[in-house]
Amino acid sequence: MRNVIIAAMLLLFANAAFATNQNTGELAVSVNVVESCRIQSTGNELSFGNVSQEAGTAQAETAVTVRCSRDRAYAVGFDYGRHAQGSQRQMDNGSAQIAYQLYADSARTHPIGPLNSGAELRGVGNGKDEQLPVYGALKLGKLQPSGRYTDVVYMTVAW
Repeated sequence: MRNVIIAAMLLLFANAAFATNQNTGELAVSVNVVESCRIQSTGNELSFGNVSQEAGTAQAETAVTVRCSRDRAYAVGFDYGRHAQGSQRQMDNGSAQIAYQLYADSARTHPIGPLNSGAELRGVGNGKDEQLPVYGALKLGKLQPSGRYTDVVYMTVAW
């Protein structure tokens, strides 16, 4: 029992010794929050579906998902695609092409173009996913060869 009392007294004196010798310091804490934007590029497809040769024209629509920081202005540009001739977008089937265009409006009067072309999609972020509509139109010649035509358009978001 005597050893327990001595141990308790030593512990008491040790705690008292720590309490009388103190020093303080500072820990700086910081964060740098940066604005951001992202564009969802998986799952985006503009499909005109099955179009008969006699149709002459076809239209389609889809949406692209963008998420940008709240109150941050952004622009989304669409290049002219893998098979373009100049600024004319084209789908290709390996031996023939079909010209098409992408538009920002359902009336199909405002073409969408690459960044810095003046024809980007523009908006202001709200911190949540936003759906930007994209409308497509194409014209077929009466002698357009049948087959599956495809193209890939690269999208870039700038903020």
